[in-house]
Amino acid sequence: MDVLKKCLEGLKEKGAEKAEVNLTRGIKEEMNIHSGEISLLRSLEEYHLEMTALIDQKKDTIKINKIDDASIQEAIVEVIENAKNSELDPANDIPVGEVQKHYEDPKTGADIEKMHQRLTELIREVHRDFENLVIEEAVLEHLDTHRYYENSNGASLSSNGDLYNFMIMFFAKKGKQTSSFNYTVQSTRDLEKTLLDMGSLKNLLKESIDHLAPEEINENKFTGEVIVTPGCMNEVVPFLLAHLSNQYLISGISKFRDKINQKALDEKLTLRTEPDSQELAVKDYFGQDGFIQRNDDIFKNGVLKNYLLNYYGALKTGYKRGPSTGANLVIEPGTERFQEMIKSMDQGIILSRFSGGMPAPNGDFSGIAKNSYYVEGGEIRYPIKETMISGNIFTMFENIKEISKERINSGQSLMPYFKFDNVVIS
Repeated sequence: MDVLKKCLEGLKEKGAEKAEVNLTRGIKEEMNIHSGEISLLRSLEEYHLEMTALIDQKKDTIKINKIDDASIQEAIVEVIENAKNSELDPANDIPVGEVQKHYEDPKTGADIEKMHQRLTELIREVHRDFENLVIEEAVLEHLDTHRYYENSNGASLSSNGDLYNFMIMFFAKKGKQTSSFNYTVQSTRDLEKTLLDMGSLKNLLKESIDHLAPEEINENKFTGEVIVTPGCMNEVVPFLLAHLSNQYLISGISKFRDKINQKALDEKLTLRTEPDSQELAVKDYFGQDGFIQRNDDIFKNGVLKNYLLNYYGALKTGYKRGPSTGANLVIEPGTERFQEMIKSMDQGIILSRFSGGMPAPNGDFSGIAKNSYYVEGGEIRYPIKETMISGNIFTMFENIKEISKERINSGQSLMPYFKFDNVVIS
């Protein structure tokens, strides 16, 4: 694309010894629900341009959302000046090799009539089947995304694909009682399913209504079991994978340092990264560092197979660059049905949403269980008020009790239910 060549030429003219450019162009058709009505249809064209300059092993990166000549030239001057004044680091580099590849997904195109139909159905079905449920906002968009990467070593990568993204925020309200806000995001290649049938939306809406009348757990504090829902696993797994990333491995505080091809977690866990997944709507063919990403295991039967480092992280640590930096996570299913996992529970909770900060480097965490349920004697007893939970993320994944057969496909991940024990609930 001419914009990338213009950027590379400008960076080199201003003094960059090496340079790389990423450009994303998104063409979006968007339709909204606000306060229960379809309120907006708009078309947008968005650009995200990222330029990196290297001078004497010093580096800086700048991001802008315009591609006119004046904006590009202004950004070039700024990134060159910042690179000159940055710290020298021998790991600052760009990939060598004239890799040239284009990825083109089969296109579906935006079906505006279908988008309107699906949102109209959603409003009608929620009103009919979920009394007291309020849709605060919902956005259905068709996104046609073009990505480009070029560097001064001759690499040129591009991809083009389209999909639908659906985001909904909601809560329940009855008289003066309200439940907390919740939301979900779903990506899909088409609109063959109704929006209500995507992911776990029906369960989430029901949870909001149930939590109009939550109860406090009778015991002040106990150690019990926790079933984590697939949606909540999307919040929990990144805590674990942070220890495979640049930050933790470079700083030396990673739990998994020097553990490649060693058993690190419970053998029930097989976790993959699938940037070119056959099951997920989202594709992530190449990274911001210009490397083609591949489907591969992160953990295979509990054995650590790959880190999630980018090119800089690999050079800095001496480890191999990862197959991706954490795109499109897929966990292999287990052997138990979700309902059977509940029946075998003595005492604990079903955790649907977790609110808390990053665990400490040693894995200790604490936070609030939201939209969750108390389980005793193999039965769901009642929805619970916001409840504190704490434990250790590594201990949990080293001692997984069960993984469900069922998995929820969000279009960006494929996650089952997990059962852990020895979690403190208070």
